[in-house]
Amino acid sequence: MRSRYAILLSIAAVLVGALVYSGCGGDDEGSSTGSSTQSNAAKSDIKPGTTLKLWVMPNSPAPKEDMDKALAAFTKDTGVKVDVEVVDWGVQLDRIRNAAVSGEGPDVTQAGTTQVPFFAALGGFEDLGNRVEDVGGSSAYADGVWKTTQVVGQDGTWAVPWFTEARSIYYRKDVLKKAGVDPATAFKTWDDFRNTLQAIKDKVPGIQPFGTPGKKAFDLVHHVMPFVWDAGGAELSDDNTKSTINSPQAVTGVEFVANLFKDGLADPSQLERDGNQVADQFKGGKIAVWIGGPWVLPTAARADDKAWVPAARKNVALSPMPAGPQGDYTFVGGSDLMMFKATKHPNEAWALIKYLSGDQVQTDYAKLMGMFPARVEAQKAVGESSGANYSAVYEAIQQGRTYSPIPQWAEIENAYKGRFGNILDEAASGKASNAEIQKQLDDAAKEADGLLAQSTG
Repeated sequence: MRSRYAILLSIAAVLVGALVYSGCGGDDEGSSTGSSTQSNAAKSDIKPGTTLKLWVMPNSPAPKEDMDKALAAFTKDTGVKVDVEVVDWGVQLDRIRNAAVSGEGPDVTQAGTTQVPFFAALGGFEDLGNRVEDVGGSSAYADGVWKTTQVVGQDGTWAVPWFTEARSIYYRKDVLKKAGVDPATAFKTWDDFRNTLQAIKDKVPGIQPFGTPGKKAFDLVHHVMPFVWDAGGAELSDDNTKSTINSPQAVTGVEFVANLFKDGLADPSQLERDGNQVADQFKGGKIAVWIGGPWVLPTAARADDKAWVPAARKNVALSPMPAGPQGDYTFVGGSDLMMFKATKHPNEAWALIKYLSGDQVQTDYAKLMGMFPARVEAQKAVGESSGANYSAVYEAIQQGRTYSPIPQWAEIENAYKGRFGNILDEAASGKASNAEIQKQLDDAAKEADGLLAQSTG
C-alpha cells in the first residue's frame, strides 16, 4: 500500500498541469453580512497588532493593490494587519501543498474550488465546521457552491466559498434576429439549442454558428460535463469508487456535443484553441455562440479590449445553459478560502475569512474580476440589479453543479479531458461514430478506475 503522502504527491504531479486553473475563472450590489459586522464578531478574541499572511492569486488587474484596498476596513476596525502575497497560478499548487505538509506558510490562502479536496486531504488545513454558521453555513450558498467546501469520506468543512462563476451561453443578439430566432426560447432545451445553431447556419452567412475549445483548454471538461449531467449521467458512481463516464446516459451527453461538429453546426477550427482564444473569436465576430464564464462580459465595456468588433460588443448577450432530457445543469466554480492548521492566530484568521465573506466585500471584490460573490443573497442582488445578462449568470449559478469532491479528481479530470478532446477531434473530421465515442469513454472509465483503485488501495 502506498502512503497517503506518496499518493498525494503523485496526484499533485498531474494537478500542476491539469488543475492549476480548474476551479477559477458579477458584480454590483450586496446585502448585509458586511465588513464591520464581520470584523466586530468575537472582537474580544482578536488581538490588535497581529499580522496575518494571506496568499491570493492574480485575480484582478492589480491583485495586491486591489486586495490591500479591500482589506483596509478590516485593519481599521480590528487592528489586525494583513500581509498580502500574490502567488501565480502556475506555482500556487506546489506552494500551498508544501506549506500544508511542512506547516510553514501563511494563515489563510485562496484555493480553486476543485483543488479543495486535494489540499484538505494533506491534513494541513483547519476544519471550519464549528465556525461556518458565523457566515450562514450551507444555507447561505447555492448547493453546487457549498459542495466545493466538502471532501468525500471526511466529516468537516474545509473551506469557505469566496467568489463564484458558472458557465453560460454567450450569443449575438443581432445574429439571432437575422436568423429569425427568439432569444427567449433560443437556448431553453437541447433541441432549441440545435435548432438555433441550424438557423444561424442556414440564414446568416459569414459567421460560424458555434465554437468551443478542444484539448488545449484546461477547462474542456467544464464545457462537456453539463451535457453529461443533463442526460442523467455522472462523472463517478454515487459512492465515488467507479467511473460512470461510459454509462449510456453519459454517452448520450457527449454524443450531443460531438454531433454539433459532425453536423457542421460547430466550427472545427476552434478545437485548436484554448478557452481565452475562443472567447476572442467570439469578440472578433467569427462565431455567434459559445460557452464561457462571466468574466468575459464586462470586457465588452472596456475600450482597451481591442479584441471586440463593434457588432459583437454592441450585441453580446447571455443565456443559461439548455435543459437536457434528464436535467438542467452547468458547471459552477470559482475560489474558496482555507485556513492553515499551523496558523498561530486562528481567531484572527477566522475573522479575516469572515470579513471577506461579507456580502458587500465579496460583491465589490468579485466585480473587479467579472465574477459573482459566493453567497446567495449577494448573488441575487447582483443578478437583480445589473441587467438581463447578469441575471442569466445568477440563474446559471443556481443550476450549477461541481465534480465529486475527492482528492484524486484532478487526475481523473485530466483523463476525461484527453478522451473528450479525442472525440471532438474525430467528430470534426467526420469520423466519430457512436461506437468510437463509446470506445473512447470506455478507455476513459478504465483509466479513471485505475486511478481510483491506486489511490485507495
